[in-house]
Amino acid sequence: MLHDPPAVVVAPAGLGDRALRAEARRTAFLFQDGVMLASAVGALDAAGLLDGAPGGRGGLPDTGYLRALWRCLAAAGWIDPTPAWTERGRNALAHRARYVAGHRFLARFDDNAPDSWARPWDAPTGAAFAEALDAHEKWRATADAGAPGTAHLDAALAVPAILTLRGTGRLHRPEGDFARLFRLLGWLDLDGAWTPRGGAALDFADHCGLIGSYLPMLSRLEPLLRGELLVAPGDGEWHCQRRINVEASAAAHRRYFADADPVIEEVFRRRSRPVFVADMGCGDGSWLAHLHGLLGDGVRYVGVDVSPVALDRARAVLRAAGVSDPLLLLGDVTDPDALAGMLARHGLAIEDGLHIRSFIDHDRTYVGGDPGGGAPGWSSGAYVSPAGAPLSPAQVESDLVAHLRRWAPHVREHGLVVLEAHGVAPRLAARNPGALHSVALDTYHALSHQYLVEHSAFLHCCRLAGLEPVGHLERRYPSDRPFVAVSLNHLVPARPFPRHAPGERRDTWRPDPGTDLTDGRGLHDLLFTGGDLARPRGWCAGATGIVVRHVLEAVEARVGRVGPGEAVRVLDYGAGTGLASIELVKACAERDVAGRLAERGASFELHLVDIPGSWFAQGYALLRDLSWTRFHALRGADGRFRPLLDVTGGLRMDAVLANMVFHLLDGKAMRKAAPSIAGVLRPGGVLAFSAPDLAAPTGSSLLFHDANRLMRRYWLAALDGARTDGLAPVLREAAASAREVSRSSAQRRADRRILPTPRHIDAVAAELAPYFSGTAERRTYEILAEECLMTALVPANQQEFLAEIPDRDLREGVIRHLLLDRVLPELMDGPAGTARGLNLEWKLGRFTRTARSTTTGE
Repeated sequence: MLHDPPAVVVAPAGLGDRALRAEARRTAFLFQDGVMLASAVGALDAAGLLDGAPGGRGGLPDTGYLRALWRCLAAAGWIDPTPAWTERGRNALAHRARYVAGHRFLARFDDNAPDSWARPWDAPTGAAFAEALDAHEKWRATADAGAPGTAHLDAALAVPAILTLRGTGRLHRPEGDFARLFRLLGWLDLDGAWTPRGGAALDFADHCGLIGSYLPMLSRLEPLLRGELLVAPGDGEWHCQRRINVEASAAAHRRYFADADPVIEEVFRRRSRPVFVADMGCGDGSWLAHLHGLLGDGVRYVGVDVSPVALDRARAVLRAAGVSDPLLLLGDVTDPDALAGMLARHGLAIEDGLHIRSFIDHDRTYVGGDPGGGAPGWSSGAYVSPAGAPLSPAQVESDLVAHLRRWAPHVREHGLVVLEAHGVAPRLAARNPGALHSVALDTYHALSHQYLVEHSAFLHCCRLAGLEPVGHLERRYPSDRPFVAVSLNHLVPARPFPRHAPGERRDTWRPDPGTDLTDGRGLHDLLFTGGDLARPRGWCAGATGIVVRHVLEAVEARVGRVGPGEAVRVLDYGAGTGLASIELVKACAERDVAGRLAERGASFELHLVDIPGSWFAQGYALLRDLSWTRFHALRGADGRFRPLLDVTGGLRMDAVLANMVFHLLDGKAMRKAAPSIAGVLRPGGVLAFSAPDLAAPTGSSLLFHDANRLMRRYWLAALDGARTDGLAPVLREAAASAREVSRSSAQRRADRRILPTPRHIDAVAAELAPYFSGTAERRTYEILAEECLMTALVPANQQEFLAEIPDRDLREGVIRHLLLDRVLPELMDGPAGTARGLNLEWKLGRFTRTARSTTTGE
């Protein structure tokens, strides 16, 4: 129920279409938040709860509803965690009367009838609007037009006006007081024509239906808080105007449906194709209609929804899209077994279909789950049980695990394509007003017994339920902020890693017998949860998935053209413990790349290249039982780096992937690596790379090693001030025991491990330019605080980066103290802090080898 968040800007007159659209999107988000805040302030004011410390109950029962309203104010930045009113909150409550007045006007729209927004206002409502607009004009004359609070208070009049004009067919030609309001907002000029700002705002008019559809509930907040009402979602629900909710959802979700096309195409590319596509919670059928345009008539389309209103609308939408014989069923996402029975009565086996859904899993009925099942309780939401009592995050996440486990047996063949909205922690929402509308979204979902969880918690729950996201198909929205508001995933049952041992290995390098794998295992555990190859950690899975996707495209392009006796070859440059190769192997197995090639008399080869050591030896241990793999040492017997074409014995590659490598290379090394990679690629071959430590990050993101760089600065300061009384005991002990080595020697070791000044992506692109054409992009992914600590504790990392401390236990004590007590709190409190860690910026590139050079120097 979210759209892609904009930059937080106010576009002055004369800005281009993109800036105007960003402003309009921001305004649409602030309008929704404003309606929710006006309703919350009005209800809390009526209960007498705004004059004391926030968070109190007064004489009200301790319900989840009340907790949801206090969390709403925290997400707006009005309340801090203590809890106490913030300066922003005190400033907002200086206009308390305006918020209360807005609530009173919004409470008029309490009708949930399907045609309630298709009727003109009655005379008393029109008069109340004119009176409220008079007062608002006077107030706004001295207000800051660009402040979020101004948009919040505009919303109480603008949202019902937009919905009424839209429903009565008058939105593009407003008159009277409606035109007066839109002139006040800068949307109409004095002649009644739409301004560029107004035209951009019209594109988001449908989105007002998201919060507007919940006005029947928001108008009754006072009795809800007193325990006199209970929200009971379902057919005939009093709290929601379902028709505009369905229409607004379809408008807000449209871009996500298009983004899901590659996921759907991936499933239908396989040999075993789904017999039908079932959209659970289909709403007005827009996604199925879109898929009909993608897949045609070769598959049956099934729409399932709990609301007859939605199914009636879906029937009309699918008919208009030319879908013949759609199957439309009344069903609840909470009960997949019942759906299986309904499908069977129509001759369909539930496991033969591809099951899709958009923004519906959080709208399940709460049943409960195993409290000892491992749900982490990471979410920060306010949650309401069916009886109105508060629920803890752990209870809600346990219920989510149980819910997904009910679905897992039914999607074992084709998986589950899930678009889902996520809660956002209040401190993150407060930092980003206008960049998302979680102030409203999280609150009206909580009040209506819906259960949004945060993104990291959602993925963790999926895994506990035995469902794994396909890494190279994942999408997150936004892609560059310290929060995830929406995700797109193809969830599949966890499958064992494919292994088929060859009769004879064809490696040119193998680790020596007895090689110590401790360091390699440390890195592997940082990359895979519990070392499980089915569970790559989120901080690296998304970026690695993009690299894998680019390589898969190159592989698929060759599969159709390869001849008998030929091979499709991929090289993993700087393979390390094999993260990218492991993810590529899984993706190729899903697509049966090797089997399809074998039918053509061809083969697939995956060449892994790196410097011999514990990391590479761990990669060999993980992948040696796979017949596709070949291991090669990048250094020769003389210790020198070898050109890649020599490394592979003259074999050229169709694609090279360099996952988490280029940020380790200084300018000299990169200038040697670029021609070497070009030399081993076929003309037109693809280089795909990811790097989490290339500059420059934005203000809301950090680089992979920024935490480690800050930790070293703190350590050096402690080393210089060893006799300082205020120094922590572990630092005093470490400084006293520091090795008798030169400071410069230790610094050189640290600088080899982590470049002291990260290189810029533009420099790397320039070094590739003589041999490649292509582009790089930036994306961000959350790295959890515990994963930051794991990074620093990888044996080789800590030994090299803090070489002054000889004792490992003492060194680890210093790392834990500095990271946990100093570095992470400092960074997490900044603009790149997430709910549970840091917003890590990756640079990702897809480059194609040009025909200009065959230089092979390394």
